[in-house]
Amino acid sequence: MARIGFVSLHTSPLDAPGSKDAGGMNVVEVHQAKALADRGHQVELVTRRDNTDLPDVVEIHPGVTVRQLVAGPTEPLAKSAQEEWIEDFSAALTALDPYEIIHSQHWMSGVAALPGAEQWQVPHVQSFHSVAALPGDPLSEGEPPESPGRNAGERLIAERSDLVIAVSQYEAQTIIDRCGADPERVVVVHPGVDTGLFHPLDDDCRRWAPELNTPDEPRQYGPVCVAPNPNGYLLFAARLQPLKAPDLALVAVAGVPEEIRPTLVLAGEASQDFAGYRDELIDLSHNLGIAHQTCWLGSQTREDLARLLRGARAVLVPSFSETFGLIALEASASGVAVVSADSGGLREVVADGQTGVLVQDRSAQAWTAVLTELLRDPDRLQTMGSAGRERALGFGWDAVAEQLETHYRTLLEA
Repeated sequence: MARIGFVSLHTSPLDAPGSKDAGGMNVVEVHQAKALADRGHQVELVTRRDNTDLPDVVEIHPGVTVRQLVAGPTEPLAKSAQEEWIEDFSAALTALDPYEIIHSQHWMSGVAALPGAEQWQVPHVQSFHSVAALPGDPLSEGEPPESPGRNAGERLIAERSDLVIAVSQYEAQTIIDRCGADPERVVVVHPGVDTGLFHPLDDDCRRWAPELNTPDEPRQYGPVCVAPNPNGYLLFAARLQPLKAPDLALVAVAGVPEEIRPTLVLAGEASQDFAGYRDELIDLSHNLGIAHQTCWLGSQTREDLARLLRGARAVLVPSFSETFGLIALEASASGVAVVSADSGGLREVVADGQTGVLVQDRSAQAWTAVLTELLRDPDRLQTMGSAGRERALGFGWDAVAEQLETHYRTLLEA
């Protein structure tokens, strides 16, 4: 049994799961921690305090606690504004009792945690979750500039961490090529999925009925939702930011013939770095003439997201890049086909032609053509969903924890 410190400076694990603001990284981090605790380890999730409502230490699962450290304002900050508090967070972290192993999440956490790991002489493990775009890379269009220290910080943690754990082969190769990591110290551990929470609809005859619109659904999602659509709905679930390409989802759906066009449900909020972007997308839906067939739900709890996924006819993931694409795996576990960009780690999640379709062309015409073909072939959609469920059953969190445990043990024995 080991005492493990998961360090997450810029995203509080208290946001995941069960919170409407839980991002993919938090989901992975918290499930890893819980699965490790279930195997007998003590895991402490260390994060920057961004509120004054909770105590310094909170147990969220047997063997898993969250510890909040004061570094900067005790309020939520845009990710781009948090770099200036790395040194303060590092000092507060180093003042704690030593952990036996530190596993940092995202680059800022690693830069903050390295001094403590070196002072305590304990192994430092790094997970990136995303890597800075190179200047001129098209995925950076519409994105704010990288924070000043990110590129240097990523190289620092790639070179000095005892082990880098990537979520996909794509991310591993990116870290090696772009950040200079030693290939011998980079391993891949794919995220898992809760196949109990994310499961198919029980009644296949009603698999297209959008649950948010069924008359017996007690939860009301507000005036931003539209009337039930006999064609069901497609789901886009991600933060509203240019990198995730919700605009491509809107334009692609607008091109689907009206007689078979489903409603497009968008579940996610714009972050502080993209204030006003949601309004731009709503204006786009009006300009495209599909405002009456779009539904803006905002952030969802994990339970509500699961309900939305299993009621969808397909899930759209048009992101410019994803290191893994957890939402695609959750869709597959829900028995729903995925239409995804042919990029990054999504290639390792979506089995092209079997559990969904990887769209190579980023043009709206190409996406519309794929969607139209699938919507005209409901049997194919259902077959893909079933194949996705079968594949997702092989991605369990206990297996993830077992892999992490093996890597940790190797480091500790060394």
